[in-house]
Amino acid sequence: MNIEVEIKVKVDNFEEIKEKVSKMGKLVKAIKQIDDYYVPCHRDFFANKPQPIEHLRIRTNPDKVVFEYTKSVNMRADGDYDYAEEYETEISNAEELKKILGFLDFKKVITVEKYREYWMCGGIEVALDDVKGAGTFVEAEAKGNFKDEKEAKKACIDFLENLGIKDVENTQIKHGYPQFFLKNLY
Repeated sequence: MNIEVEIKVKVDNFEEIKEKVSKMGKLVKAIKQIDDYYVPCHRDFFANKPQPIEHLRIRTNPDKVVFEYTKSVNMRADGDYDYAEEYETEISNAEELKKILGFLDFKKVITVEKYREYWMCGGIEVALDDVKGAGTFVEAEAKGNFKDEKEAKKACIDFLENLGIKDVENTQIKHGYPQFFLKNLY
């Protein structure tokens, strides 16, 4: 199983946060990402409230294209979850995969474009995101050696609070970027 534990917050002081992160870690890469999200005709992932528990996307990076399926685990009524199972594979021909998805009655729901910087800060991978049409965000993902998802989540929260972000537990964003664009459609 591929477990993903991450905490994301929206920030207004993006440059200040970026400066602090640069003093705590090392820039891994800065890229533009384009995420195309799909749903099957028989089940609309985005209709699940308060947020989807599944995502199917094609992520286009400058160096590769990845097909990903993510499922949140132990989803609670408040929209929080313990962790997500994430499965992905690199694809060599994105346009062919998009055609296949179309033939199988999957439809593209939304495209999210962002400029993302990846930083490694010890056992935490930090993503600094400038999302077209949604704003700026900081995401901390546990990459270190943690005994369980609770310890990993606490490490992410502590890291963000050390950046000066207040009340992370209550201000974290418990949904993905597509929801910023789709909230008026459902």
